Amino acid sequence: MKRIVKENIFRTYLLDLGFVLSLGIFLILARNKIGSYISQMNLYLPSINSIDPNFSSIAADFLINEANSIANNMFILLLIIPVVVFLIYFIFQGLSFYYLKRERRYLIYFFVSSLLPYALLMLLLTKGFNLPLILIFLLLSYLTFLSYLQIREEGYLGLLKKSYAMFFVFFGYLMLWAISLSLFLMAILKYTINDLSYFLFAGLGFLVLFGISYCKVVIVEKFS
Repeated sequence: MKRIVKENIFRTYLLDLGFVLSLGIFLILARNKIGSYISQMNLYLPSINSIDPNFSSIAADFLINEANSIANNMFILLLIIPVVVFLIYFIFQGLSFYYLKRERRYLIYFFVSSLLPYALLMLLLTKGFNLPLILIFLLLSYLTFLSYLQIREEGYLGLLKKSYAMFFVFFGYLMLWAISLSLFLMAILKYTINDLSYFLFAGLGFLVLFGISYCKVVIVEKFS
């Protein structure tokens, strides 16, 4: 086990780190772009409201068209964001598990099996707190997690029979990710207000992320 961890931990950690950094940078850029669109809309709306179309129809049409263009661009961006986030997850996490599994067509399987829980996650984000949806999402995420470990039917069913133990493995893995991402989020928030404690949160985030990578190598080796 120690040899396997040594052979895989560095690459796994780099891929997990790439996932976190790529996701964070993209979401920050997307947030700034949406903020820019909202600021532009706020500039146009008072001008539109102050124009009398009976006297300035050309100016009104121009401002309305510009505002509509900004709104359309923001709508397109909102559609693109979930797609890019999923692709970032697929590229980095898919490769992370693939290099540990080394199974033919694994990436295709990873992509397909991840789609449904991700779609449900997007639905949850739009619906807000919904206990039935949350429970369904957790169940689907658990089943998907098992599919990352075993893509063959007999192996997958074998893990399902060990759900009394596997669910705690999944829950622990999920909690580690939640803690790590929360620490990085706090680091970003502290950085935006010039609070030097962001170094502490970022350092803890990297430390927990290393723990995630270590656990991933061990879990894949033990249950694959």
